[in-house]
Amino acid sequence: MRSILYILFAVGGVLVAIALSMVLLDDEGDQQVNPQSPSIELSKPAADKAETLDASEDSGTSLRPTDATPAAPLMIDLARVKPDGAAVFAGTAAPNAKIRIFEGDILLGETIANANGEWVIVLEKSLAAGQHLISVAMERSDGTTEMADRSLAIEIYQDTETKPLVALLPETATEVPVLIQSPDAAMPETAEAAPAKLQANSQIAALAPSAIVWRDASRILISGTARGGVRVAVNDAKGQFGEALVLADGAWQVAGGLDMDIAVNHLRFALFDDANQIIARYDLPVKARDLAKGQDGSPLVVVNKGDMLWRIAYHQLGEGVKYVDIVRRNKQDIVDPDLIFPKQIFAVPQSSTAASDKN
Repeated sequence: MRSILYILFAVGGVLVAIALSMVLLDDEGDQQVNPQSPSIELSKPAADKAETLDASEDSGTSLRPTDATPAAPLMIDLARVKPDGAAVFAGTAAPNAKIRIFEGDILLGETIANANGEWVIVLEKSLAAGQHLISVAMERSDGTTEMADRSLAIEIYQDTETKPLVALLPETATEVPVLIQSPDAAMPETAEAAPAKLQANSQIAALAPSAIVWRDASRILISGTARGGVRVAVNDAKGQFGEALVLADGAWQVAGGLDMDIAVNHLRFALFDDANQIIARYDLPVKARDLAKGQDGSPLVVVNKGDMLWRIAYHQLGEGVKYVDIVRRNKQDIVDPDLIFPKQIFAVPQSSTAASDKN
């Protein structure tokens, strides 16, 4: 009952109550959607040319990004996923717009937003165990389309007891993903407590290194994002590695030197608030072998929870499909492109390197 009240309060409307009851009570059907290899290309559209995105053969439609400023943007307000992979998503959009949810090139569900712009989609098939990257698209009555500016990263575990992890992934590398469902999180006690809890979760202090580059022959530059703090300090086994202030957009950069004769340097990151109290920590083992991959000038990326190779390639190389170049560059560390793990460090091929690899 608490979960029903929570969703009713968070999104509003009878539609969500109906959708949730379908997810909680409908146990029919045992078909599942396996995690998909990255295959949909959502590269930025050129000003004079809109890229066509084929949704699926079954949908019979295509999505075209538009340059027009939307009067009512597509928003994802709610995502609830059960341990068995049953899921419900809800949000707001343009009134009477068609909403579609995809993973890779599979259409997972579609609906029509009501007159108030509210929409709810209950997936017809459950999601199988593994990591899923979900995209949401809106088609207005005039035929223009828009992709949500955030994707949903979902991790479903093999056991049937653990609550899946669900996070909103921003399109810009400087923003920090927002955790909206966690294996360790409990539902709010009352509907009135839900908005406060949701807002508090989005403001939880966070710290994540995301990239490493060689600054010169002996020093590296580590960059990342933070939320809720003003200063980042990094220490290694010998003491302080370096520190830096957090910029207004959450970005930070720390430079320092590491002993390449040590097989694994353990870096300890700490995020401080304005009262000089530590509010977040992050430990990163940095292998000398991984650092060596960047000595030719190739940037190195640090994998964080919720990352996928397609998204890394999209941010670093401009096209998600170029994840194959990252796999080729790091073939010793990537056995399966669908299985990458937090704190792995991959080299991203430079443009010229990627081009030569394809020839």
